[in-house]
Amino acid sequence: MKAQQHLDEAAGLIGGDRARQHGDVRALHEQVAQLWTAYLEPSRDPLAPSLTAIDVLAMMALLKLARAQHGDFNRDDYVDALGYIALAGQVAEEDHEQLAQVQR
Repeated sequence: MKAQQHLDEAAGLIGGDRARQHGDVRALHEQVAQLWTAYLEPSRDPLAPSLTAIDVLAMMALLKLARAQHGDFNRDDYVDALGYIALAGQVAEEDHEQLAQVQR
């Protein structure tokens, strides 16, 4: 499968089935960030910042890449990692645009 086909499949998933199944990207991953932060809290430096939706999306991509290194080949690991990175870029860009508007 060509790289463009992987990208197209990831785009179809994050804009289609997964979007309908899991709802708003930011809201979902902010909730995951809150849950992960609460889970990590007992062992975290109290001055460490809370996790963000972007942190969660990046770490989910890393999870998929770790899975790709273990067990049998699973194309979905790569497609899903692409999807998580694309969503992280989307949320980061939204944050950047929002910050730019506040600074004006």
